[in-house]
Amino acid sequence: MCSELFFVTTLLLIVDYSVWSEFRGQLFTTMSGCSEGSMLPVTPVASDIVASQGQCLANCLGDSSCMSVNICDDPQSGQVCNRLPETSNRSCSDLQAAAGCVFLEPVNVCQHGGTFNDALSKCDCYDDFTGPYCERRYRDCSEAYKYGMRGKSSNYRIISIQPLNAPTEYEVECLLASAGWTVVEERRSSCQNDYNKTWDEYKTGWTTPCNRWLGLDALHYISNQGIATFDIYVRGSGALSGQYYYYNFKIDNEANGYTLTYTGSFEHFSKASGNGFEYGVATKHINGQRFATWDRPDPSGCAISDEAGWWYGTDCPDTNLHKRLDASVSAAIMAQWPDNNGVLEKVAFVKTEIKVIW
Repeated sequence: MCSELFFVTTLLLIVDYSVWSEFRGQLFTTMSGCSEGSMLPVTPVASDIVASQGQCLANCLGDSSCMSVNICDDPQSGQVCNRLPETSNRSCSDLQAAAGCVFLEPVNVCQHGGTFNDALSKCDCYDDFTGPYCERRYRDCSEAYKYGMRGKSSNYRIISIQPLNAPTEYEVECLLASAGWTVVEERRSSCQNDYNKTWDEYKTGWTTPCNRWLGLDALHYISNQGIATFDIYVRGSGALSGQYYYYNFKIDNEANGYTLTYTGSFEHFSKASGNGFEYGVATKHINGQRFATWDRPDPSGCAISDEAGWWYGTDCPDTNLHKRLDASVSAAIMAQWPDNNGVLEKVAFVKTEIKVIW
């Protein structure tokens, strides 16, 4: 029986079941002395004809209502996989004799430290994991908020996420309020503000004690999971202090130059800034434009002359938030943004966040 179980477990691990790819070790086991020739007398949630025990267990793992299985020989069809909504609580007394049947129950289907909640028939997950079996990271901060994660001492919290289709995890700062926002960028004039960085640096992101840039790769994967809203909050000279939003915001992949697009924009209902992405003449607008850096410059050379990575059209935009936050430099390389009256002001602080509708 041990060798048979090893084969079943091995089969489970190579099944191309992307949701369950993080499972390791034996998930199901027999109970010595009472599993063969026995079954749990519980009405199945579903029954399937299967070619092997491995297929039966894979079907159970793909069904959040399945907690154990009865696998019974059938003279006509081969094997019948009965998916059960309960376990035997590790008690042989809960089983009844049934020739040709094998009862298998989970060792612990809850992954990454999760525990099974018998009352709710689901796994209680911890840290940054979610899913029926705590098998994956949250996709972003808005999903974490949706499923109950909240801040600790404040509304902000650092967690690890893995966006849909992303090949890796990302450590992010979450605003766990207002339905959950993932922080993309934060910078202030009192800190190091050299954003004349390479393509690879903008791609992977960076974090310093007072600056954060999430990275273009992570922003691409987060923004392409669903309908996303991008929020820009700026403070600076004059009347500049407010927010502006971009709806259905997306960043394309690296092969397409991390092109930035959105289909709508709107101001904050009570404390708004201006629309810096569309400030000035149309050739300066950045909707539909590719990203550029000094080592991968745009055709007009704006990334070089502006001394900052940004999205560029045929003309250099006046509202590049990656220019210097330094009032002593020339306007050509200084970060500026319009206030709610369209007056261009010097920027002293910027914070951007993204939220996906789940």
